Amino acid sequence: MKLAVIGMGLMGGSAALAMRRSGAVTSVYACDVSPQSVQKAIAMGVAEKGGCDPCEAARGADVVMVATPVLSMESIFRKIRPSLSPEAVVTDLGSVRVTVQMAARRALGEKIARYAPCHPIAGGEQTGVEHSNPDMFIGKRVISTAEPDSDPDAVRIMETLWKGCGAEILRMPPERHDRIFGLMSHLPHVLAYAMVAMIAESREPELLLSMGGSGFLDFSRIAASSPVMWRDICLANRKAISDGLRRYRKELEIFQKALDEGNADTLVAEFALAARARRRLSSPVHKTEEKGQ
Repeated sequence: MKLAVIGMGLMGGSAALAMRRSGAVTSVYACDVSPQSVQKAIAMGVAEKGGCDPCEAARGADVVMVATPVLSMESIFRKIRPSLSPEAVVTDLGSVRVTVQMAARRALGEKIARYAPCHPIAGGEQTGVEHSNPDMFIGKRVISTAEPDSDPDAVRIMETLWKGCGAEILRMPPERHDRIFGLMSHLPHVLAYAMVAMIAESREPELLLSMGGSGFLDFSRIAASSPVMWRDICLANRKAISDGLRRYRKELEIFQKALDEGNADTLVAEFALAARARRRLSSPVHKTEEKGQ
């Protein structure tokens, strides 16, 4: 199987390596606006050849994977449409589904049936193909958000490729996906960026950052992610993220009031509620329930 990856960064490179290692993909074409990224991908063995033209990448490919910031995907879908063979499968790695899938429908036209979108719940704060890791998807979930008119064969091909990377497949409508991940993935990134920006704009940013313990480092790690990628995600899923921010602000107001009034009971109650919920994530029962889903 010939795979073309458009957007040769951490996610695109990791997916290519993992799918090659599984044996399902025999050759990879690396495409990126940066010639340096393409050259790195070839030098690392991520791909055999590559270039900067999406149309050339799509020509003759069995699967075309778009791994660029989400707001750029529509133009890429439109560019590659004339180059796609009738049996080629198109997919993307975007973490926003409704906006991207509407864009794919507009841009791919009659070829939309062979579009099989999947969102791998994996990644890292490091950017660039040089940080690619074929183990990234082992034991992770991949959310398949195919629509009713998606070709079952195209969906099967993509889900099989991801299973070969060690991932578990979970199917979900795109609208539900965006509500869930707006709250559970996109909002935490916004909060981490806001916290680190607040410190960076303080009087002694270097001193404060040097004093960060493990809790701060764990929480702020994701603020080192690609600003362009997260700009696009926030704009593409802004309603869900904005709704989450409003809910979070209400919680902050509870803490603010409790602190201003010295209300120990409210603080303990809020801390206890959160602690119980968080501990369930690592409980044996929770892990068993996850495997059964």
